[in-house]
Amino acid sequence: MKERTKPNRILVINPIVSDRFDEFDRDFFNRNAHPLFEVEVVNLTYGPASIESHYDDSLAAPFVVQKILDAEKKGFTASIINCFMDPGLDAAREVVGIPVVGAGESAICLALLVGDKFSIIDPGPARYVSRNPTKQVRGIGVESRFVSSRGAGIPVLEIDRDLDATTRRISDEALKAVKEDGADTIVLGCTGFAGLAPKVQAIIETPVIDPALAALKTAETMCQLNLRQSKIAFPKPPEKLRKIQFLQ
Repeated sequence: MKERTKPNRILVINPIVSDRFDEFDRDFFNRNAHPLFEVEVVNLTYGPASIESHYDDSLAAPFVVQKILDAEKKGFTASIINCFMDPGLDAAREVVGIPVVGAGESAICLALLVGDKFSIIDPGPARYVSRNPTKQVRGIGVESRFVSSRGAGIPVLEIDRDLDATTRRISDEALKAVKEDGADTIVLGCTGFAGLAPKVQAIIETPVIDPALAALKTAETMCQLNLRQSKIAFPKPPEKLRKIQFLQ
């Protein structure tokens, strides 16, 4: 009798202190995962309630890195940072050998395969529009393909309060991005928008990228192709005294 192959385990880290999204995310990721993979979801013990600024990003980063270090020790095949801002992504890639995938980077890279010009729709302040590439876009080096960033005017912790209203706001801004900014592809700029891409895409009739799913499929593909982050690009940090206390 052929031995059943054990599924590859992917750890998804919600880089916030609340577990309010964990159950939804656990179901969402596992429902969309390839049969060869199973997904576990964890949140942080210390850090911000949501990530809506570089300050929040910096507060979350060291605890995200610790979770990923633990994931490797526990035998996980890969890890996903489930936030569009990708807190701790580069640092985590330096200290572990398993694939580490960021939702924001994955979504932006996927958008390059789908279209020529993309816009990002994030929770952001209402009526916020910027045609200057974000720090994240500049970091990836795809400024020439970026046309705008627009805010839907929804605090992250209120995204799920009324999903129909959230979908309408995202769709309104996405339509403006297409008609006024010249976008041919829309990137949802928050993993809190998970599951809304098909609804928005049906309304605007333009490809819409879900960052959570982009990260999941990127992680699966890297595992199946036996790819890891390059240690030339992300070398292991040198041994030295580091007085850091993880309060977990």
